[in-house]
This record gives sequence, structure tokens and C-alpha cells, in this order.
Amino acid sequence: MGSDPARPRHRLLALTAIGITVGLLVTGFVLSLMIGPWELGFAEVVNIISAHLAGQTGDPGPADAIVWHGRLPRAITAVFAGFALGAAGTIMQGVFKNPLADPGIIGTSSGAALGAVIAIYLGLAARTIYIIPIFAILFAFGALVVVLLVATTGGLTSRYTLLLGGIAFNAMFAALSSVIIVLSTEQSEMARTVVGWLMGDLNNRSWEHVHIVLATVLLGVLGSLLYARDLNILMISEELALNFGVNVAWVRNMLLFFAALLTGGAIAVAGGIGFVGLIAPHVMRGFVGSDNRLLIPAAGIMGGIIVVFSDCLVRIWGHGGIRIGVLTALLGGPFFLFLIIRDRKKYIFF
Repeated sequence: MGSDPARPRHRLLALTAIGITVGLLVTGFVLSLMIGPWELGFAEVVNIISAHLAGQTGDPGPADAIVWHGRLPRAITAVFAGFALGAAGTIMQGVFKNPLADPGIIGTSSGAALGAVIAIYLGLAARTIYIIPIFAILFAFGALVVVLLVATTGGLTSRYTLLLGGIAFNAMFAALSSVIIVLSTEQSEMARTVVGWLMGDLNNRSWEHVHIVLATVLLGVLGSLLYARDLNILMISEELALNFGVNVAWVRNMLLFFAALLTGGAIAVAGGIGFVGLIAPHVMRGFVGSDNRLLIPAAGIMGGIIVVFSDCLVRIWGHGGIRIGVLTALLGGPFFLFLIIRDRKKYIFF
């Protein structure tokens, strides 16, 4: 049998698309290091980073502090937070076989947000930088466990009940976050911190934030890639997966676990940034196909592009008032409506 002539063309398209997205990610990353109230040239940024990597810090000046201790950890955090959300969205869409799924669909993002808001309100965040990430990740997992318990009966988990339960818990977690905002209005600084964080915030990111998001991304992405082949089979048919010896319940729960870890880690360091997990998989699926072994990292790269360029726009035009989550919502809302209108003929009419 001859080989399929379309396969090499598809492989070339996928490699080209990944190459372009990597180039865009690097471009956004470099711009993030250069722009701001104190504008720096490309050569100056490269010299500062090279000196630090070589251990030749010398007598650090203002530009050195701005790049190495300010903009570089902020840019890295933006890239990996976006990568985590893009990868988590791909996993969610595969598990639920729903192109409209995103990391917030089963309550993990709103649970993580609630955990972080509680840490801020109780004043625990002032003790150590790791408190907000710990609370965010723990509450993300807690939300996942609760929703799974609600959706599971007799050892079987209903995908549709999981979706409906996620919607219900999303509403409850958002309401609780709103209650905390109201309670914190007597302390104006705390209220501004909570509201600003819920809208997405990358101000004052440090190398500790980089370590947190890097650890969660590495564990979440590598773990999900171990089950990417099984996810491909699950997307075709659960019966087929069973015939191939796939433990459907275990694989689904593990993938949801890694998606919750990715979501919690991203929200822990970047605040409430929505729609990235919805947009990134859709954009890359048309170029690299539906093989999750390639789509998960490709969508992660696109997620990093969305967040890092959004951060650049906030710093150029936002003047400190517009947050990243606002920009991604302005982009993601119309995109979500476009998907609904495009696919409305697939839905059941009454």
C-alpha cells in the first residue's frame, strides 16, 4: 500500500505552525522585557541577561534591577501561566468531547480563585509568597474532588453530570468570592488587591512565582502527555478505549487532576485570566490536528502568546487601570459567541 500523500503535507503544516508560534512567543517575550515606563533597547536587555547568566553582575544599576528582578520574572510567569491554561483547555475539551470547554468548566478555576481570595482576606498572603499558590492549588483540587463526588454514582462518573455540577459550583464559588469582596470594602487597600487579582495581575512577579508556575507546568504537562494517547482513543469512543485496554475512569480522572493542577498553578501566580484555555486549542487544532500528543504543547505555546502579548498591551495602553483578564475576556467573549453561532446547526432544536 502506498503512503498517504496528505500526511507529509499535514506534518509540514504542523511543523510550520509550531515554528511560527514559537517565533511569536519569543517576540512577545522580548517585547515584554523592553517596554514599560523605562524603555530599554534590545541590546541592553540581552547584555543584562547575559551578564547574570555568566555570573558577571558587577555593580547593578537601575536597568539591571528592572530587567532581572522585574520584567524577566514577569515575562516568564506570563508565558508559563498562559502555557498552563492553554494545555488545560486542550485536556478539558478532549475529556468532555466539547469544543466549548475550558479550565473553568468544572469549577477548578473559580475554586482556585476563591482559595486565593480567602488567603488575601485573612491576611495570610502577607506572611509568605507561597500562601496564595498553596491555597489556590488546594482549592482547585478541592473543587475537582467535590464535583467528581457529585457526578459519581456506583463507581461510574457521568460526563454530563460533571459539566452541570461544574456550572453549579462555579456559580457558588463566584458568589463566595463576591461576598469576600463586599466584606473587604471596609479596608480599601485589601479590596483593591482582591479585585485586581481576580481581574488578572502580573505586577510585582518575582522569581518565586516563576518557580511555582514552572513546577506546576512541568508536572501537569508531562503527566498529561503520558495519557495523551489514551485521550485520543477516548475522544473517538469509550467503547473503543475499553477494547484497547484503557481504564477509562482512571485516565479521565488523572487528566482532570493534571488539568486542575495546571489551572490552579496559573491562577495562583497570574490571577483570574479567562478564555485562554478556550481560544488556544481552537487556534492550534486547525494547524496541528487533534492528536493531543502534539496539540497539548502547541496549545500551551499559543496560550503563552495570548497572555504575554496581553500583558504588553496592558503596559502600553492600560496605564495600570486595565488588567490582563479584561483583555482576554474582550477577546474571548466574541470568540466564544463565534463558536456558538458557527456550530449552532449541530445543536438540538426544540
